Amino acid sequence: MKNQKNLVIGSIVALIAVIFVILNTKPVVINFGFFNVKLPLIVVLVVMVIIGMIIAWFFGHDKEEKHHFFNKNEKKTE
Repeated sequence: MKNQKNLVIGSIVALIAVIFVILNTKPVVINFGFFNVKLPLIVVLVVMVIIGMIIAWFFGHDKEEKHHFFNKNEKKTE
């Protein structure tokens, strides 16, 4: 049941993100300090969403591994 809930919430968030990205296609200037880059906003948003997904995956993956590690140690001590 928890997996279905996560799937539905993730699908809704992804749909909102896709709609938001599609509606924002004008070019923007990004200042990196030493140089400027002019890109369509859609590219910037897609890259930021992908970076956010990777960061979320790493944090979620870390919790799963810690949980698995502690459960494995508890079983050995019993």
